[in-house]
Parts: sequence; C-alpha cells; structure tokens
Amino acid sequence: MELRLPAIPLRQTVELVSIDLPADQAEPLFERGVLPGCRICPVRSSPSGDPIISIDGSLLALRRETAACLCVRLLTSLQEVG
Repeated sequence: MELRLPAIPLRQTVELVSIDLPADQAEPLFERGVLPGCRICPVRSSPSGDPIISIDGSLLALRRETAACLCVRLLTSLQEVG
C-alpha cells in the first residue's frame, strides 16, 4: 500500500520511499536531505496548514502540494530503534 506524507499523523516517523516529482522540482528537496531512505516525522502544521517536518534533527516547511508527492512507508518498532 502506498502512503503519502499528508496521510501520516503528527509525530509518526516514516521512511521516505520515493519522491513523485520531476528531477528539477525534486532537486531542492535533495539538497535539504530529503532523500529516499531518510526518516521523516511531521511535527506540526504552519498557520496556512502546510506541514512542517523533522528530518535529521532539522525542521523543514513543505507546501501541501509537495508533501503529497512524498511516498512513505511506516516503520516497524524494530526499524525505529535500529
């Protein structure tokens, strides 16, 4: 089952599987460490409703449209620890 980042509840850590964007639009995400295999945790929403995520200890604000292009998977408890 394919999950998109907006479907993930706050404080739920997930693993990024893929980014469903053309390479030129995905490049700014890559430069900020948003790469397949990274751990992402939605921590809050901006006043306009856009998600703010935690990635490698840094906060990053995304547009809702961009977040909807991030394919993620839930982590098992063993994966979260290791």
